[in-house]
Amino acid sequence: MIPGGAHTYSRGSDQFPSNSPSGITHGKGAYVWDIDGNKLLDWGMALGSVSLGHAFPSVNEAVIKSIEKGVNFTRPSQLEYDAADKFLSMTDSKMVKFAKHGSSITTAAVKLARAYTGRNKIAVPIEHPFFSFDDWFIASTKTDFGIPKHLKSLTIKFSYNNLRSLEDLIAQNPGEIACVILEPVKIEAPIKGFLEGIRALCDKHGIILIFDEMISGLKWSVPGAGDFFKIESDLSTWGKGIANGFSCSALTGKREIMRLGGIEDEGRQKLFLLSTTHGAEATGLAAMLATVNVFLTQSVVEQNWKIGKLLKERLSAIIKAHRLDPYLSIKGYPCVLTLETLGPNKTQDLAFRTLFLQEVIAKGVLYQGVFVLTPSHGITEIEFTEEAFDHACTIYCRALDNGGVGELLMGPSIKPVFRSFN
Repeated sequence: MIPGGAHTYSRGSDQFPSNSPSGITHGKGAYVWDIDGNKLLDWGMALGSVSLGHAFPSVNEAVIKSIEKGVNFTRPSQLEYDAADKFLSMTDSKMVKFAKHGSSITTAAVKLARAYTGRNKIAVPIEHPFFSFDDWFIASTKTDFGIPKHLKSLTIKFSYNNLRSLEDLIAQNPGEIACVILEPVKIEAPIKGFLEGIRALCDKHGIILIFDEMISGLKWSVPGAGDFFKIESDLSTWGKGIANGFSCSALTGKREIMRLGGIEDEGRQKLFLLSTTHGAEATGLAAMLATVNVFLTQSVVEQNWKIGKLLKERLSAIIKAHRLDPYLSIKGYPCVLTLETLGPNKTQDLAFRTLFLQEVIAKGVLYQGVFVLTPSHGITEIEFTEEAFDHACTIYCRALDNGGVGELLMGPSIKPVFRSFN
């Protein structure tokens, strides 16, 4: 009934081992239950969008109260004002626009940058896999079927942590780059001077700097990684965890840029920025307010880092005990950790990666290779994960000894999301 079987390609069956649950019925805290009634420890947390835990009480209560007052209106609501006031205060920004998903927001940011600069080209890091499902970005990927080819030349790429590559890109496209959009950090830490260098280059060449904080927001810091690294962007995009899984995304930025999407300046050319009926829908905004309140009043980020640090230490010890450290490693900051899997040739091997995920899932841990830390994850969850990892490492050793996964792998290997053919 659904193309791809899911509403996000990252949730598709080609992204998981064959023994992964085919459907989820409900979740609570750090756990989910599948359609067969199995309880699984969840480390993916809805692709990072659940930042506190499934069915978090204070968030759900706020949403229920908002529903009782009506969820959408013909004119702006009090809730929109409250949400804007709180979010701007938290992010120390001047203006905000809300929507329902990240792609709308990143595309709006790109649109503002193009209008403000009068330029067309967008610079993105090669290493950052996703910014939007809209044409301006997908045209630059392997999955460009169905998109006009001429758009491909408008999104150009540099290398993260290689400032020279961005300098060269600017030199090769003088006066043509409207913005640089990147995640301030992913798994790899920015080297000293890299983010500062991007800020300086953008200032020098009149380029808008956009930080995509969809994943990093409320994880590295409150509000996000820009604050953590003390680098100010011109525009920032937010989503996923800001509403604990409810649908809410936001675009924030400097007033002189954001005002281009308004109607206040009479006689000025009008930019049709974001016009969404459900951008102000109550449940998402109420969930955002409740989620942000928890992060602002409790030490959520600090606790996540503490638990993540312990998780990394213990899982790394298990890997080392199995003498698999040349093949497996836990990487990243404590708030978002990832597993690197290498095959017999010590190169990326999707079959071996699928095998490891398969065996972790077999032990009751829903895992896609990324650990998203939340306050719902604690010592109990670490210990449970240790047992699953110990088992998976044993099977991984067997596959390495055999020179391949062979019959140990139950089904097909996972595949890259961005590929030219199914």
